[in-house]
Amino acid sequence: MTHTAIMGERTTSLAAIHLSWGLPTVEILELLNKGITIGALTRPWPVGAAAVRFDGPTFEPDPNGVRAITFAVIDRLNVVDIAAWQPRTGELASWRGQAFCLGDLDDLFNPAIYFAGGTLPIHASPLEWLRASRDGIVIMRPELTYSYLRNVQRLAFSDAALAGLVRTRLRPPRPRVDLLIEVPADDRRAV
Repeated sequence: MTHTAIMGERTTSLAAIHLSWGLPTVEILELLNKGITIGALTRPWPVGAAAVRFDGPTFEPDPNGVRAITFAVIDRLNVVDIAAWQPRTGELASWRGQAFCLGDLDDLFNPAIYFAGGTLPIHASPLEWLRASRDGIVIMRPELTYSYLRNVQRLAFSDAALAGLVRTRLRPPRPRVDLLIEVPADDRRAV
């Protein structure tokens, strides 16, 4: 079932849809055993769970799919997408395909994050992000790293390999635009 079919009328919020999919009853114990706190599982939005079918950077709810932990993807505490993460395989995708990261997108642009030498932590997976009580972000769409992070003042990593990968993704992409100069017909005759 697609997100359009689930939403029906556009009055159903993404937050309500996320909560309607259910709670990760089995997965909660596993996460607690891995050092995740109750606060990290519930704030600012509670984690959920659903059976899903992953399709690259997106997923669809699928009763015959794999069980995954779901997160509300937020920007300034508003739900803008839903993410699904399968801990055993590491698959991470967003429902609408619009999410750049887990974590509050506003943190990338909020000057208060960088006040007095502050940094934006980048985590390799949702597990590390949850262990850090959701402080920082997990990049979900690596191809957008340059667009979103090029003006961030300071990034912090607990893993040198991840830092190197993000450094590579922060290089400006080669321009793909064709530049055409339109020459008026009168100017062409003079040449």
